[in-house]
Amino acid sequence: MSRFTNDDRPSDEEVDAAARELHWWGEQHGWWPGSVTTYDALDPIGKEEFDAIVERILMSAAAARRNA
Repeated sequence: MSRFTNDDRPSDEEVDAAARELHWWGEQHGWWPGSVTTYDALDPIGKEEFDAIVERILMSAAAARRNA
């Protein structure tokens, strides 16, 4: 059983905004190899996986707010 509800799921726009922010901070802190210059330069599979991680983070935050 999942701890998430449908209300915890972020919109595509929220995932995109959060992923861009996280990626930008990753660039600032040198988390990515030099070949990855922007969020939009991620290969399609890498972008999909990155977005899925961001979506789960946002869902976890929403569930924590709901259960607070």
